[in-house]
Amino acid sequence: MTVRGLQAETGDLLRQVFLDQDLNWPENGTLSEEVFFRHVVSQGMAPLLFRRLAGRAGSAWPQSLVQRLRESALHQSAFDLVAEMDLCHLLDALAEIDVKPLLLKGTPLSYTLYPEPGLRPRCDTDLLIRESDRDKTAALMKKMGYAPLHEAQVDSINTQMSYAGKTAQGITCRYDIHWQVSNCNRQFSRDFTSGKLFAQAEAIPALGEHACTLSKVDALIFACFHRAGHFSHSGDRLIWLYDIHLLCQALTAHEVARFYQLAKELQMISLCVNAMLTAQSWFGTVCSEELQTFLQETGENEASSLLLGKDRNDGIRRMTLLELQGMATWQERFSYIVQNLFPPPEFMLWRYQKKKIFLPWLYARRLVEGLLIILRR
Repeated sequence: MTVRGLQAETGDLLRQVFLDQDLNWPENGTLSEEVFFRHVVSQGMAPLLFRRLAGRAGSAWPQSLVQRLRESALHQSAFDLVAEMDLCHLLDALAEIDVKPLLLKGTPLSYTLYPEPGLRPRCDTDLLIRESDRDKTAALMKKMGYAPLHEAQVDSINTQMSYAGKTAQGITCRYDIHWQVSNCNRQFSRDFTSGKLFAQAEAIPALGEHACTLSKVDALIFACFHRAGHFSHSGDRLIWLYDIHLLCQALTAHEVARFYQLAKELQMISLCVNAMLTAQSWFGTVCSEELQTFLQETGENEASSLLLGKDRNDGIRRMTLLELQGMATWQERFSYIVQNLFPPPEFMLWRYQKKKIFLPWLYARRLVEGLLIILRR
């Protein structure tokens, strides 16, 4: 499986380390410490790797590299202390206006599955709100001094609002406020959210009385779908696979039964099996007998399997097709196409990081790129 931005030698060494096959630094001198460190950080694996090496005193690794991994891990832990206070403050403020979000992705998993929150790096915190709470949530974020990003202004492109704000310590905290669980397929979002996400939510005591997240079953379904949504664009990312690895090992027999039923209802069996087997190949996931049985399943004619495209363009084309298929009317489909090809100027300037004078060229570029993606096979 393709892993985003990961050199083959780096990938081989990481796989060996996490499978406990070989904990020694290669002696042939072909692997660059700088390249290895940069790739490990980009994969979100630096704190986990340092923890693993620190527990193996006999492993022979360059001390300069181990020190950099240690510093990266300490930096992440320090950031988490500040980010945790900011998040708790935000959750309290949301509760005061009767908004009760669910925390998604890395942040809640760092508190519920990882030994320490700092072992799970993330660049932002994702929260799922009810769509009816959008306006008052946006007003609160503005009142609290969080600056919106332009990507939040185009509903047919993003079903989320993104914000950033600085703490008293000068640390930037970023939040993605979602009213659907995914940007890449509205039909999945509707089907998934129409279940009992909020009713089956689990508390996160470490983050205060107002912190809740998805149940483990829903979290694993979501992790597999999120991974697939990004797969064709950029390949896998190891920290996402590690999330899936930990979720698989945390499920009880009863939860596996619920997971199977939900994956079947959402037509996601093949997509989930692919994600779980990939995680197992990297981290040696120990699955229960019930989960091993699930891994033998093959989903027949599941639309969600289209998300696992062969490359970026193929993935965008497949996701667009799924989006259009999930829309009820031709008017909705036409609006979706137009807004994706010709977003508002503010979005274009944010997306491409160019000056206003380049807008005509940027729109022409986006149109040509879109047509090429659709027409090329």
